[in-house]
Amino acid sequence: MLDDLREFIEKSQAIGECKTLNGAHWDLEIGRIAELSLSVPDSPLLIFDNIPGYPRGFRVLTNFLTSWRRVAMGLGLPMDLTGLALIRAWKEKVAAVKPIPPVYVQTAPVKENIILGDDVDVLMFPTPKWHEFDGGRYIGTGNMVILKDPDSGWINLGCYRSQIVDRNTVTVHFVSSHHGAAIVRKYWDRGLSCPVAMTCGQGAQLWISSMSPVPAGICEYDWTGGLRNRAVEVVRGETVDLPIPAEAEIVLEGEIPPPETQSADEGPFGEWEGYYAGGKTPHPVIRVKAILHRNDPIQIGVPMLVGKYDDHLVWGVDLSAQLWAEFDRQIPGVTGVSFVYEARRRTMVVVSLKQAYPGHVKQAALIAAGTYRGATNLGKYIIIVDDDIDPTNMSEVLWAIATRCDPKQQIEFLSNRASYASDPRLSPEQRKSGDLTCSTAIIDACKPWAWRNQFPKTTKMSTEVADEVRRKWGDLLFGGNR
Repeated sequence: MLDDLREFIEKSQAIGECKTLNGAHWDLEIGRIAELSLSVPDSPLLIFDNIPGYPRGFRVLTNFLTSWRRVAMGLGLPMDLTGLALIRAWKEKVAAVKPIPPVYVQTAPVKENIILGDDVDVLMFPTPKWHEFDGGRYIGTGNMVILKDPDSGWINLGCYRSQIVDRNTVTVHFVSSHHGAAIVRKYWDRGLSCPVAMTCGQGAQLWISSMSPVPAGICEYDWTGGLRNRAVEVVRGETVDLPIPAEAEIVLEGEIPPPETQSADEGPFGEWEGYYAGGKTPHPVIRVKAILHRNDPIQIGVPMLVGKYDDHLVWGVDLSAQLWAEFDRQIPGVTGVSFVYEARRRTMVVVSLKQAYPGHVKQAALIAAGTYRGATNLGKYIIIVDDDIDPTNMSEVLWAIATRCDPKQQIEFLSNRASYASDPRLSPEQRKSGDLTCSTAIIDACKPWAWRNQFPKTTKMSTEVADEVRRKWGDLLFGGNR
């Protein structure tokens, strides 16, 4: 497991998947280069240096996890795994996690530079304006927001985007259903500001945990420690009583006052769905009281780009593995789960199922629709396919929909489902009234249970036969790239 971001970069360089670009401007150019890079599969990790107006060594990293090998590397899994095999391996690893609490260390590279009080200036970092119509420069896209529950002391890490307002103020974008929002509300309800620390660069596994649906009450430090099989090292904040990851590149410490005390306009932003749908609205802010950073700091950018190939492969892998694990706890027969990368992941999920009884398909669909780890927010399409279909292969999935699903009989709809303000399909009337709901289509693309044994036989060779042919002829057919 590679704890440190710089170790991850070195390994990416060693496998030929890292490029350094000098001289790109923070104003749109970095974002456009990163987006163009997604025109090829398994695009490299990009490091931008010598950014005009900033010191050499103050770098921006993008396209963090855009290849299967780097995703596997970040998850601590064998780098030859891809697709459903990688999802399965991650599911098994997550199922075996036994949380290990973090340990405090006396010092760490993140404290090589400590800036306090009037000297604080977040504009010292070459933060990009990522998309043409963004409302400003977003310092928090590949970030982590660290909070402490005032009642239980539970430490929570979440990835919540952040826009620069001025030299010592940034916004923070909480989704009301997420853990961070519940924590800050406890402080605000008491008329208090919420202590906060935000990292803007950290190791892959810790950041992945901050985005993962880790159950409430479990600290992402503990979760990551369990995945690494050793404790995450942390240091104490300079101005806040919060544990700071020793591996961090940049940290902003401060407080989040109640919105009625202070807020700032945020947005629009190029959302993960691929639109500027959220608009410009008042947001909570972080009053930054301290900045910690390593020498030659690296800021991670994950601005949610729309390219030919996925800009954020790991999100789909983690969501798929976590939902698959939930199925294992509830019903038999699920042989694969994949959130669809081509559909921006969260909006569409495919579940492969070995049917065992009448109603099995509907049961699987409703579990996917209702579980916390499933399609509960902005899940527009839930597709159930037979176990001979690879849910990560959209060619096979579309074949199943086109040949096994009668639209009138096998497509149903759920209404009043939770959505986000970033949902581009919300009507102006819904936005005005605060109705952040959508519908979900359940597509049964399985052979009908009642006459499944009479369904015409497929010409598609079995997985076992395909594996045998690949072993015998793969090198000649694919030149070793199988």
